[in-house]
Amino acid sequence: MKVNIIGSGSIGSYAMGASCLIDEHILIDVPNGVVKHIKNLNYDILKIDTILITHLHGDHFFDLPFLMLGKYFNHDKTLVKVICPYGTIRKLKTLFRVGFPYNFRKVMNSTNIEFIEHKGRNNIHLGDYLIESRNVKHGKIKPSFGYIIHKDGKKVGISGDSSFCTAIEKIVEQSDIAILDMSLKGEGNKSHMGYLNIKDICNKHPDKTIIATHMQNSARQVAIDNPIKNLIIPNDNEEIIL
Repeated sequence: MKVNIIGSGSIGSYAMGASCLIDEHILIDVPNGVVKHIKNLNYDILKIDTILITHLHGDHFFDLPFLMLGKYFNHDKTLVKVICPYGTIRKLKTLFRVGFPYNFRKVMNSTNIEFIEHKGRNNIHLGDYLIESRNVKHGKIKPSFGYIIHKDGKKVGISGDSSFCTAIEKIVEQSDIAILDMSLKGEGNKSHMGYLNIKDICNKHPDKTIIATHMQNSARQVAIDNPIKNLIIPNDNEEIIL
């Protein structure tokens, strides 16, 4: 698998919001501005046929209408499956009503987009991939998901936004690489992990490769100043090959 860290930042950081692209066609999270960002990185937005949404905060799904409109304007009827938390369609209709009135139904009728909403742990087979969702803990935002993506015996784990919890341990244990929320420069809180949580994970699992994401600028700098052998601090558009 080829994993591209499209964005590695959190709200307020200089980096693009947390998002990654797997094998150029599976997109995890659609933060504000990411559609133009992906185009500027010379990836074809029309090749994306699977979208995983971790939770319904704006910096993780607010660009979904723009991706859908891109399919509509290009008359692209390629099937796109959106695996997402329960309630996504309702909130998406609100975004369209505010930003693009009367267009949601027209876009849905003219494209081939299938929403798979769910509330909990779920396994979905899509071609050569198995996508496994895990319920993580992100403050009061429920449901919130992490994912493990399987292909050809390789596994990529994604935490989404999460505090340190049992699900995070399982994602790390069961993945070859794990892309983990490291929002904070010190200890984590009820919504996010921090550098010290990630340091503990790296020390406990020295055989695993951990990639930090959703970083505030201060968290990124602390990690750069205090490097950990099996922790990658990526720039936006950094590629990892499994």
